[in-house]
Amino acid sequence: MLLTDNPVNGSGGDRFGFLPHARVLCDAIKATHDLPLSVALYGAWGTGKSSFMNICRSLFEEQGIPVVSFNPWKYDQREEIWHALIQTILDEIASQITADSDAKRSSQLQHALRKAATLSRTAAWLMTRKAVVPLSGGLVSTGDADALKEAWDEGNPLEYRHVNQFEHDFAEVVEEFTGGGRLVILIDDLDRCTPEAATTVLDSLKLFLGEASCVFVLAMDQQVIAKAVAQRFDGDEEMGRRYLEKLVQFPYHLPHVTFESMFSHLRTEVVGLGDDPALWALIRVAYGQNPRRVRRFINALNLTIVSLRMHSQPSRERMLHAAILLTIRLQHPVFYAMVNRTPESWQRMDEAVNGNPRVLHMHEDELFRTDKDLVDLLHATSSRRTELGFPEPPGKSEIDVLTEVLSVTTGGATDPGPDHRSEGAQTW
Repeated sequence: MLLTDNPVNGSGGDRFGFLPHARVLCDAIKATHDLPLSVALYGAWGTGKSSFMNICRSLFEEQGIPVVSFNPWKYDQREEIWHALIQTILDEIASQITADSDAKRSSQLQHALRKAATLSRTAAWLMTRKAVVPLSGGLVSTGDADALKEAWDEGNPLEYRHVNQFEHDFAEVVEEFTGGGRLVILIDDLDRCTPEAATTVLDSLKLFLGEASCVFVLAMDQQVIAKAVAQRFDGDEEMGRRYLEKLVQFPYHLPHVTFESMFSHLRTEVVGLGDDPALWALIRVAYGQNPRRVRRFINALNLTIVSLRMHSQPSRERMLHAAILLTIRLQHPVFYAMVNRTPESWQRMDEAVNGNPRVLHMHEDELFRTDKDLVDLLHATSSRRTELGFPEPPGKSEIDVLTEVLSVTTGGATDPGPDHRSEGAQTW
């Protein structure tokens, strides 16, 4: 009954028509010769970026292109995050070489393995010493270089006085590992990171890895990351956008999930109303084409309907009232609190969205004028739309029942304000 929010694992699990688009993008990346290349996969929260990335990974692997996935949101500190990025790449290279049955017979791969191990130790040392800060110019101080000599065997010390030496050696590892091909690095969930962490990841791509034959595919919400980078420029979002434009060679906007594909995939998961066009009209206007938001709404609605069934089998009218009131609770808490205090507000607002705003009280009129999304929702679900068969707004006793159930099935999503229910209110 409950839908998970997990992304699909590969091309075989595509539910929303991403595969053809992912194939076009991956083929374009494969055909690109001037590397490194940075590709931004732009999409808002919940629109399927992680699923799209997993499909791309599957396609690259099918074509024999090595792939490394990195998720930075687990790391908070700047030193940790750039180190984690580099170590993840180096560890995956070492792992794939070790797993290759022919690697032992290849002097090139063995050389890449040894150099990867050296770079891994160097990165660990740099993090411990905190010798490198993004955008520092790449210099490691003389004192740190001396400490590096002391930390390693005196017989064969390695000095990375400049980050560009690390960058050069990393490029050599990638060249030997791929046999002159390319390494694809998928970086997801940048927009879930703190602004400092997200910016550090972006800096690290140029600071450490800018010479290698790599393709970086970064999944992010463009607006969120532009705002994060803007903090470096005193909140100037235009500067944040320019930074992204310089870093990203190819911006790719995630294709929209069609509403029809969501309906086809999710209709059987809805308790009681899965094939009701009125419910899907509500979902379309309130949740759009965002799979994550739709799933979360369906989970809450399913729990609500099952809870109502504990008392009696709910009618279609009651289930639709529950769906609308649930959406109001989740997205319009001010109106939800208003309906809890004065249930007649819903009826007056329904009249207003259908052309008679004179019936509104002062506080209702203010909300009517300022919350366009609420007006759109109430208009789309009005009983005046006879073709969909929406019921008229519920009365007080019905709202009492539904709000009591919603207080359980949606937790403390909003505070409905003073309890208006009387001692004789209907229970569920």
